[in-house]
This record gives sequence, structure tokens and C-alpha cells, in this order.
Amino acid sequence: MPVSSELVAGFVSLFKSLEKDLSVVEELMSLVKDVNVYLLKFGGRGVDVVASDSSRVVKKFRVAVVFAVQATGVKFGSKSVLVNDAVAGYSIASPASGFESIDDIVKRVAMFLSRELEVLMVEKLVNEGEVALFDGSVFTFLWYAKHPEIPETLAFSGRERPGTVRDIWRSTATVLSNVVEKTRAVFIAKTIRRSYYINKILQEQGVDKVVNDIILLDLLKKRGSLPREPHFIEPIYIENVKDLPRPLANLDEEDVRYIEKLLPITITYTTFSPRAPPYQVTVPGKLSAEELGEILSSLAPYTSSGYPDPLRVAHARCRLSWRELSLLLAKAGFVLPSGRELLGEFM
Repeated sequence: MPVSSELVAGFVSLFKSLEKDLSVVEELMSLVKDVNVYLLKFGGRGVDVVASDSSRVVKKFRVAVVFAVQATGVKFGSKSVLVNDAVAGYSIASPASGFESIDDIVKRVAMFLSRELEVLMVEKLVNEGEVALFDGSVFTFLWYAKHPEIPETLAFSGRERPGTVRDIWRSTATVLSNVVEKTRAVFIAKTIRRSYYINKILQEQGVDKVVNDIILLDLLKKRGSLPREPHFIEPIYIENVKDLPRPLANLDEEDVRYIEKLLPITITYTTFSPRAPPYQVTVPGKLSAEELGEILSSLAPYTSSGYPDPLRVAHARCRLSWRELSLLLAKAGFVLPSGRELLGEFM
């Protein structure tokens, strides 16, 4: 594929800017405070662990938008259990409703349904004294954004059509509260973009625009302040709605009660193996370092690979690709034109 001189010049310019930003990050080393670190105590008492994950596919055709969501729940420990659930649907892309707006709504509906199914899978399997694992942060599951009405053209399989996306959000938050009342819910996020520790381990303010927690952890590691052994760092807490990450901090008044049941929230970063990267851990409730260490250490039998096996299995069992969905559509007799056949692209 030909590369234009304009594109080359653009990347040269970007690289110079990147070098400048990286130099700023390196200068932060002197500003970073040490943070208390706690080693995980492997070899202790294990617990039964429940985990869930989901996968979704949204496909836009010339005449309709089709979506599919598939979720899996697993239990590890004294006995092994696996459960599945799924929901599918479509919306006719009528001129009256506006095709692009329908496309956006269907994507949002599928995303919120994924979260709802995941918490429902855990609620179905978990008992008192067990640990419930979720893939992602608790803030991701509670993410609060625009909640449009769900158009009548959007049909669902196996369930009634919700009135708005907010109805699905409220259902997710309610079920999650039920899980938290029954057992300890632990959210493990692989992607770290937030800056919860900025004010805690930096000696100056005003640098949160150029660094996030993963960069701070990397600086601590380079300085030798973090051990190679499995560990977690001193937890911090979010205790009030106003301190939640946006847009959760700007909840509508009638929705605050759904979040308050889950506060305070404990935040830390943990490493389960010398070869594994750090993961963000968020847990509803205010846990001391000792309580948090007990919970994370109880996951030891399931983390030999550096990541909890129950989450890994749930992810593998729920994974859904467009190819698989297209085969399902073909088996069901659906042949929908994509509108891109002239470019040589077919289902």
C-alpha cells in the first residue's frame, strides 16, 4: 500500500511531541512518594469462586441492525458449575426513525444488556461465603450516560422490550446490590486508564493530565519500590457519590440511591504473579488492608497463570464473533443485504 509523504511528515511531527511528553513523565520520578505494599499470602484457605463474562456483536445491514449478547457464569471450588444466557434482537432501519440513531441505540442497548447478563449469571450461582469475580471495574458496570428511549422497532428475543436504556442500567445496579449483600464482589480490570492514586503518591498537584495510575506504578517499579512477589498496594476509598468518576458523579437525583448501596468502594492494584501485569481491583465496601489481603490471597489456587482462571474460562466460553453470528443468521434463514456488495464485501 503506498504511503504518502504527508503521512510520513505527520508521524515525524507526532514523534517529536511524544518525546517531549515522555520526558515530562520521566521527570516525575522525583515527585513520586512510596506507598505501602502488602504481599499476598498464598497457600492458605481457598474459597469457592464465581465469575462471569459476556460477549456481544452488533451488525448493521442496509435494512436492519441486528445484535446478539451471550453471557457465561462459572463456579470453581468444591464443585464446578457452568450456566449460559443470551439475548438477541433487531431493529428495522426505517427512514422515519433515522438509521444512524437506531444504529447507536442498538449498540448502547447491547452494551448495557451485556453488563446486566453478567451480574445475573453471578447472582444465579453465588452463595454466602464465596467470592464473585467480575471482568472490569465496578465503575464500568455502573457507567452512567445518555439513556435514550428504546424505539418500538427494536425487538428482543426471550424478554420484554425495556422502555429505556436506563431501565437496563437500573436493573444491573439492583442485581449487583443483591450480589454485594450476599457475598464479596471483586472487580478486576485489565485496562488501567484512571488516576485514583495521583494525589496519594505524588508530592505535587497539577500533573494528573499527563500521567495515570499505570504510569505511576511503572515509576514505582523502576525505582524498586514494588516487590517481584505477588502483592497489592495500600487501598484507597471512594466514599461519596460526588467523588465518583464522571459521569457517575453527576447522577440524576432519582438514580443516586442505586449507587449509594454500593458505597464506599475500595480501590487497589494487585499482581498475582511475578510475570503478570498489575490489575486494578475495585470492591464495594470499605476493606482494610488485612481484609483485602485475605480476599486476594484466597484467590491463589486460581491464579497460577497470573490471572484468575474463573474469569479466563468465562471469557473463553462466552466469546461470540461476527462469523458465528452470521452462521446463526444463515441457519435461521436470514439473508440480509449489507449495502456494501458493490465493494466486494459479502456476509
